[in-house]
Amino acid sequence: MNAEGGSIYIGVEDDGTVIGIDNNARDSLDLQISSIISDAIKIDARSLIRHYFNEDNVMVIEVMKGDNKPYYLSSTGPRPNGTYIRVGRSKRQATDGEIISMIRDYSKSNWEDEISPKQELHFSYTNLYFHDKNMEFGEDKYFTIGIRNSDSKFTNLALLLSDENPTIVKMACYDNVLNFKYKKEFSGSIIKIANDILNEAEMFNITSAVIPDVGGIREETKSYPGKSLREAILNALCHADYSMPSNIKIEFYSDRVEITNPGGIYRYSVDDILLGIQSFRNPKLIALLHKLGFIENYGTGIKRIREAYPNYDIGSFLINSRQWFRVTLPDLNHEKSPLGDNVPQNVPQNVPQTDLDKIIVAIRKNNQITRSDLAKTIGKSVKTVARIIKESNCISFNGSSKTGHWEIINKKKD
Repeated sequence: MNAEGGSIYIGVEDDGTVIGIDNNARDSLDLQISSIISDAIKIDARSLIRHYFNEDNVMVIEVMKGDNKPYYLSSTGPRPNGTYIRVGRSKRQATDGEIISMIRDYSKSNWEDEISPKQELHFSYTNLYFHDKNMEFGEDKYFTIGIRNSDSKFTNLALLLSDENPTIVKMACYDNVLNFKYKKEFSGSIIKIANDILNEAEMFNITSAVIPDVGGIREETKSYPGKSLREAILNALCHADYSMPSNIKIEFYSDRVEITNPGGIYRYSVDDILLGIQSFRNPKLIALLHKLGFIENYGTGIKRIREAYPNYDIGSFLINSRQWFRVTLPDLNHEKSPLGDNVPQNVPQNVPQTDLDKIIVAIRKNNQITRSDLAKTIGKSVKTVARIIKESNCISFNGSSKTGHWEIINKKKD
């Protein structure tokens, strides 16, 4: 509930062997699970959890992602020793910072509306930028913009816009062995930071030119095509969790750029934003950047990146966690090869036809996927998955049930 949801199977061994639940124990187990759901978990999670016995006599507990995080043990309250997050095949205790982030993200208040810890603020750069855009920025506009509250106190949005803004954005470029070729820090008003880093980043967006032997028409390729680099940087600035003691980072490698901001996707998942769902952690900051012309339209950043990389699986560019979010853009000028060779290897070239094909594709995407999730992928039971894997002679599982991984050991049988 504190992560993306999932399923728990009681009556299945770690190696996938289905043993089921003894008929005499079913009622007792059902009552025990119902009691835990009703009494041991806070906030009320009854609508998020469904449990039943499947055809293999296995107790299945389906858990949905919650909207009122954090969920925690009644006996402990919202503390690390009673608040858990599912990560892959295992669970771990949430940190104090993650619990605070969950409380803030799922409350009705926004960090940018809270009172700034600093009240002696100056807006020299912001004022100048507004003036250059022929826009008004003065005391009479502070409340409308959202930088003063009803008690005339400066808000955290004001802190971001001020010369005293504590936010630091770090930009770096590395060589092939990860030595620094360049590094720089950007500070000041968030508007100054945005303007400076967008200009600086273009220095690394190299344009290559090739004149083919046939036709003789000059072909140009930018390392990061279209508006992808700009959109990824603005995405980090718009959606960062500025309450966290961490920095936004823009890191150029020989084959890619990684743009990382503190704070995961606000209230949603990668799948949600790929479907076009908008998520605003800092709505007033976004509105201001839109008004100043940094952002053309709301919620179009991922769409523009998708348009810039039409032959790529954009989902593979995005990594999300509770603590941070990262966009990775491939450098199209890195070791340029014939058309089509740059398609990422993790994009299946053919639609899988058999259950074994589907299992192999799923394992190649995530080699720590659970048997229960493989069962969901092919729409069959865990027992059936175990049989298919055993008969395939091309899939092995190495390591323990909690930390191990799958391997494709040779071509599947015809």
